[in-house]
Amino acid sequence: MRVLHSPVNIAGGPGAISQGLRELGVESTLLVFNERPFERGFDVNLQLRDTSRKSSIPSNLPKQLRAFLWALPRFDVFHFHAGLTLLPRKLNLPAVRALRKGIVFQSWGSDLRGRPASDVRYLRAAGAVIVGSYLTRRLAPSGRWPEYDVVPPAIVLQDWQPAPTEPSETLRVAHAPSKRAVKGTDAVLAAIESLRSRGVPIELDLIEGVPNREARLRYAAADVVIDQLRIGWYGMLAIESMALAKPVVVHLDDQAAAETEEAFGLELPLMRATEQTVEDVLAGLVEVRESLPELGRRSREYVEHVHAHTKVARQVLDIYERVMPISS
Repeated sequence: MRVLHSPVNIAGGPGAISQGLRELGVESTLLVFNERPFERGFDVNLQLRDTSRKSSIPSNLPKQLRAFLWALPRFDVFHFHAGLTLLPRKLNLPAVRALRKGIVFQSWGSDLRGRPASDVRYLRAAGAVIVGSYLTRRLAPSGRWPEYDVVPPAIVLQDWQPAPTEPSETLRVAHAPSKRAVKGTDAVLAAIESLRSRGVPIELDLIEGVPNREARLRYAAADVVIDQLRIGWYGMLAIESMALAKPVVVHLDDQAAAETEEAFGLELPLMRATEQTVEDVLAGLVEVRESLPELGRRSREYVEHVHAHTKVARQVLDIYERVMPISS
């Protein structure tokens, strides 16, 4: 079976799945439009200009067409990520379907969660649609496309060795928002400022706009990592931090948390907080910081069980077999 992942390597997740598939003996290739602003890896990079600008179309479209014509005869399964395909307006889908290729769409949250069905009618072309959490499955629109498969995001654990820290007098907190408003960053900043004004020994490393190789060094130096306080589920920042054996503070939807714990038979090792409670949660962690290394160890074990790239790849491979009953 030959698989093409495209056209983005969002948070490194598609690349981790592709690597896991290769380790399982599948011929898997990751093609990206470009690698800006973060460096997450690829097999083929089209080096397109900003795809959000119409002015980029004359430069980008010839490259996209060449890539599509190159890919069409070479791959059995086309695994598209984040609601994007190889061509604008998803013009490649009819040809992919006509040649009886497998089509899989994988959502990374905001491209599907909370959107009206009219925005995602392209999913009718899919043989399978993957979501990363039970929360996204519940909040995603329903329509004339396959039921959503819940597959957790993948991480290549060999690239994220545990980096536990010994508690010191000052609690070191890291927060790395891709979008401040979405992640509840203002509440994080206010909580840290309030705690410091009260003499609580705590400091914040706000990580923004830096390459992943630099960001992971700063995650590793932290005692605690704050993911997001608004969305209701944890993302790749939390997964990477847990892989580093870091305790993670995050807002979790209760129903999705219960469904996840039932599905995997594990308790979520995450410290729950909202924008309203994050100050109290952090104050409590300062008081019990000696227990944080143990929570970090449990966090690493959870990621090994749920998010290891080969385990996730096996789930994805089962979906491919369903989409393409007879493998090439």
